Amino acid sequence: MPSQNLQDAFLNSARKERLPVTIYLTSGVKLSGRVRGFDKYCVVFETNHQEQLIFKHAISTVVTPRGGHGGHGGHGARPDAHGDERHDEQPGVPRRGADGHGAAEDGDED
Repeated sequence: MPSQNLQDAFLNSARKERLPVTIYLTSGVKLSGRVRGFDKYCVVFETNHQEQLIFKHAISTVVTPRGGHGGHGGHGARPDAHGDERHDEQPGVPRRGADGHGAAEDGDED
């Protein structure tokens, strides 16, 4: 039996445990529901008592409440200080201050 890849293990865990899942598409659309099944090319996703077939090439990020297998829940949306989701940050890209320069770290001065 071939070993299971990380993607399959993550989706299978979400399916078997019936975890609520948020899928972010490459178009920016956010879907919330449960994974019903998946294969090499697509995910069957249940949301609002309807099943949707989502092609994997259209998926950007999959987030579970506990982050799946040791992860932190992906890098998709992060709540800001007001609890609103932010989608404007990329991992590894420094945030810019109002003057267009990188935001200073605590204790750093120009």
